[in-house]
Amino acid sequence: MRCRSCSTEIAEKALICYRCGAATSDPKIAPPPPPRERGPLPVIVAILVILAAAVVGMPQLPDGPERMAGWGLVVVVTAVAVWLLRPRSRRRRR
Repeated sequence: MRCRSCSTEIAEKALICYRCGAATSDPKIAPPPPPRERGPLPVIVAILVILAAAVVGMPQLPDGPERMAGWGLVVVVTAVAVWLLRPRSRRRRR
């Protein structure tokens, strides 16, 4: 049998070519489709919702440590939302 890629003579029962590494047959199971690319829209919407909640909720907190804790919570929630909803590329990282 000859390799489809490099035309090297290989054994009949070979699964791959020893010279170029090409498969001798088509895969029986199709690989999973790549994940969909996600744009920046979910991040923008999440930030706007968090800021709207902060604008409505912050004036209701008393001045002092409570309000500072509220702003700290807004910062943490925004950072987590941005991290979880960040756009991802289709390339695989190795």
